[in-house]
Amino acid sequence: MSKKTETVYDWDTPRKNFNPKTKQPYKRGRNWAIVVYPDSVPENWLEILKMEPVAISPLDDKDVAAEGEVKKAHYHLVLSYKGNKSFEQIDELARMLRAPIPERISSLTGAVRYLTHMDDPDKYQYDSRDVLLFGGFDLESVLGLSTGDKRQLLRDMIEFINKNNVIHLVDFTNYCLSDEAPAGWFEILTERNTLFLKEYIKSMWQKNKKG
Repeated sequence: MSKKTETVYDWDTPRKNFNPKTKQPYKRGRNWAIVVYPDSVPENWLEILKMEPVAISPLDDKDVAAEGEVKKAHYHLVLSYKGNKSFEQIDELARMLRAPIPERISSLTGAVRYLTHMDDPDKYQYDSRDVLLFGGFDLESVLGLSTGDKRQLLRDMIEFINKNNVIHLVDFTNYCLSDEAPAGWFEILTERNTLFLKEYIKSMWQKNKKG
């Protein structure tokens, strides 16, 4: 049986700017994604990345394909620059890492959450503490809730207080601290909304007392 011939790449040759989804070239952008493989990345790859604003996933070696086979181990890289970068600039970095063609990111938060499969419960859940950060990448800021998200969570909390007839702030606080509470509730409670929720629960108690 003949051995399978491995494809040999010329990593010094720039690659074509082509978005396979839109069939158009990538426009300049601040946020980009690169996938690197341990068996092809150069030994000094972390040194190459240390000056880049990048978040690097834990080694993703537990992904399973539809056929049931474990996918080739890899790292996900998310790069977020203060100014726009061209495909050619990011491709130069990707070629230095012996990586596939980079992709421009439409949702920075979504890409960062995917580093540990936060929104994909069917995949292995990696520890966010194992994400490597270089170049001033602000993970906390990226994962922060938007104003719209915060308002919706506050609405959900008010609905919960009404539905469950919550009349003590301590009970609600303990619930927000528990594993049963939706993600973000404790942060919403303690960040600028404590007084409002305290007064709302107090009003609920006074209403029930009169009733």
